[in-house]
Amino acid sequence: MTRFLRRSFLVVRVAPAARRGFLALAACAALVATLVAHAGTARADSELSMQDLVALDRQKQWTELLDSADRVKPGARTADWARLVTAAATRVVEQIARASATGLRQASSLVAVVPAAEHRYAFLVTDAGYLDAKARSLAGVVAACGREPLSGCGVVVAALADGVARFPPGIAKAIALLVADDIGPAESVHFWALAADDDKDTCRHPRLGRAVVHALRSAQASAQIADAQRAATTCFAQLEQTLVEELVATKDTAKEQPLYLRNACPVLKAHGPQTIAKKKKCP
Repeated sequence: MTRFLRRSFLVVRVAPAARRGFLALAACAALVATLVAHAGTARADSELSMQDLVALDRQKQWTELLDSADRVKPGARTADWARLVTAAATRVVEQIARASATGLRQASSLVAVVPAAEHRYAFLVTDAGYLDAKARSLAGVVAACGREPLSGCGVVVAALADGVARFPPGIAKAIALLVADDIGPAESVHFWALAADDDKDTCRHPRLGRAVVHALRSAQASAQIADAQRAATTCFAQLEQTLVEELVATKDTAKEQPLYLRNACPVLKAHGPQTIAKKKKCP
């Protein structure tokens, strides 16, 4: 998800009442990027033992535990070590859910911890219990973004949502809209695909079609291509005209096949009538 963190934030005019929240969120997003960038950096700190981590857990110092667990020597990183790390990360996302109920400023410092921890401890994003807790916490963060519509929410929720494949009803669509606003339509297609999987009425949303077309035009990463193709297939009845219009408008004169043809043709050939345009551009 670090691809979501590379774009800088645009400074916009905000009302005085919202300015502090905006600055807190911008600082959070900047901190997320910094923590992820440095999460794998070797440190010269002294080694810790499992007993040290257990003590941090008992003291409910979960953020410190996540920041320190990689100081346990590799040979001592047992299943119990992984359980402590996972439990600490789960507690942090549960704290995010509670803190976001009173606003983004309260949750911002905790939100920044999550992507850095996942970068450092990759096994977290394969743990079902942890991902379920993250999905629930996202519902609170998205609701807070709705109450405080500030630039930067999309970057934060995209980083927090990494690895989650199923959200509470309506949350994937809300995340898609936030990501599209802050990062771009193509980057939101993953969440549109999840939203359409959960609720086919989402296929009628005009911004889903825009996201799919943008992704099919520009995506080179296999995961993003798969998301765009899945959304196009799920919503083909609603998107067929848009997809075909883009097909007709795409010029195939370059030495290398345009990305839109490469990405969209498998869907267009498998669905709908085989028109002249399809036969010509999707042989």
